[in-house]
Amino acid sequence: MAKNTIKLKKYSDVIEEFVAGVAITPGMLVTLNADGKVIPHNLDGGNAIPMFALEDELQGKTIDVAYEAGAPVQVWVAGRGDIVYALANSGVTINVGDFLVSAGDGTLKPAGSGTTLSVNVAVSGADVAFSALGLDLALSGVNLQEGIGTAEATGTGTGTVTNSFAGTASGNVVVHAHAIIGQAISAKDASGRVKVRII
Repeated sequence: MAKNTIKLKKYSDVIEEFVAGVAITPGMLVTLNADGKVIPHNLDGGNAIPMFALEDELQGKTIDVAYEAGAPVQVWVAGRGDIVYALANSGVTINVGDFLVSAGDGTLKPAGSGTTLSVNVAVSGADVAFSALGLDLALSGVNLQEGIGTAEATGTGTGTVTNSFAGTASGNVVVHAHAIIGQAISAKDASGRVKVRII
C-alpha cells in the first residue's frame, strides 16, 4: 500500500533546506553539488549520506509532486533506525531484507554480494644480455622479481637489459560499508517506492 509521506518512522528529525540544482522528486536520495545545491545522488553504489527529499508539505504538496530546479527543497538527514519511503530503481527487484545502495540516479537498488573482477597483467622482463665491445666484462649476478630487476657486472663496456613477464590475477570487488544506505523492510511497491530502515 502506498504511503503519503517520506518519513514513515523518525527517531531523529534533522531537516535542512537546500536549493534544488535540478528537478527533485520526494523520496530521492540526494547529495550536494559543488554549488551547495541538492541533486539526485549520482554515484552508482557510491558512498552517500542518507539525505532524502521530503514532500513539500508546507505548500500542501504530496510525495508525487516534484520540486522544480531553483526551488527550496526540504531534505531529511535520516538517522539509524529511521524508516524512509524512498524511490526504488525501476530496473531492479527489491525484496524484504535486501541491503540497498544508490543506483546513481537518486533511487536505490540492492547492494548485491560483490562483483568478481578478473585482471590480466602483462609486464616485461626475463632476458638479460650484455655486450662488451671486445673488452673484459663478466656478468656476476642477475636478480629479477615481480618486474623489478638488478644486474651486476665488472669490467668496461656497454650493456643492455631486456625483460618479459606475463601474469594474471583475479579478485573480488565488494561494496564499501558506507555505500549501504539501509535495509528494505518491504518489497518495491506498485508506485516504485520501498520502505527502507536506515542502518
